[in-house]
Amino acid sequence: METRKILKITGLGIVAVLVAVFAVMGFIFFDVMSYTATGSEKLNPVGTEVGKALVVYDPGISGASKDVATVVAKDLQLKGYSVDLAGISSASAKNTSGYNVIIIGGPIYAGKASSSVQSYLKALNVDNSTKIGVFATGQDADILNNQTLLTKEVAPLDENSNLKIVSVTKIINLNETNQKAADFLDTLVK
Repeated sequence: METRKILKITGLGIVAVLVAVFAVMGFIFFDVMSYTATGSEKLNPVGTEVGKALVVYDPGISGASKDVATVVAKDLQLKGYSVDLAGISSASAKNTSGYNVIIIGGPIYAGKASSSVQSYLKALNVDNSTKIGVFATGQDADILNNQTLLTKEVAPLDENSNLKIVSVTKIINLNETNQKAADFLDTLVK
């Protein structure tokens, strides 16, 4: 009887360790996806150019953030912006000078913006006239009604950061991407 109990406890311990290892590997894998975002494309404005915009994305594991970034970039293009749509690890994402608007987006993992988005925001150094927007894709809808908590989750900045973020949004239901992107841009580029 004592041997059974020891085997049962040992088995449960092994299962707990395996679950923990897979959880850590999952977080590492999710974050590693940002390193695959090296592509970029240029979208010429529809009509007369009113400005330049940079839309940077961490695609995440599902690619949802890249899809949202594409919708945002095309909306900016329709508004007359020359848009650079860039993966967060691309050369285009690193050059942030000369833009009127910079938008950064990525997934939320365990209630936090991906580490690549956090690092990008911390390193971002732009003119005070540049409008900055941040979006995220994720699941937690409870946070949407509290702008302070939403901003802390989607665009976490250090207290001493000089970066002024004009617009923040989180897209939970991808069927609402077009409307949420339009609302997000309306507050960003009036």
